[in-house]
Amino acid sequence: MANRFRNERIKIKLTKEEKEVFEKKMKLANCKTMSHFLRKCVLKKEIYIVDLEPFKNLQWLLSNVTNNINQIAKATNTTGVIYKNEIDSMNKQIEKLSKEIWHIHSLLLNKSKESSGDSMAITKIHRNCVKLRKSSFL
Repeated sequence: MANRFRNERIKIKLTKEEKEVFEKKMKLANCKTMSHFLRKCVLKKEIYIVDLEPFKNLQWLLSNVTNNINQIAKATNTTGVIYKNEIDSMNKQIEKLSKEIWHIHSLLLNKSKESSGDSMAITKIHRNCVKLRKSSFL
């Protein structure tokens, strides 16, 4: 296979900055030619497609919890009193956030254990949920 005749050509255009990044990565991969580097990247490397949408919801939940903690701290410092309903509300938000994180964590952990060395892609099932699926790009 190493001595295959390669007669198909691919041309790409890059900016100067993109070419510098390309060459830097090529050297880091110990590839002497651009062709070798591209073949190595495309044919031998795993490709991950990551949908960050579920993590945006986590960021939103975390922002809300942080905001509520700051409001409770300000009110407590001003009045010297903290109300049970404020603590309960904050605890519910923290619990919701924690469940969301553990749900995504367990999905990623379970699916990565099922992997058999094939390329995997992370794709969105529905809002707030992540699933790994095996994919073949060749």
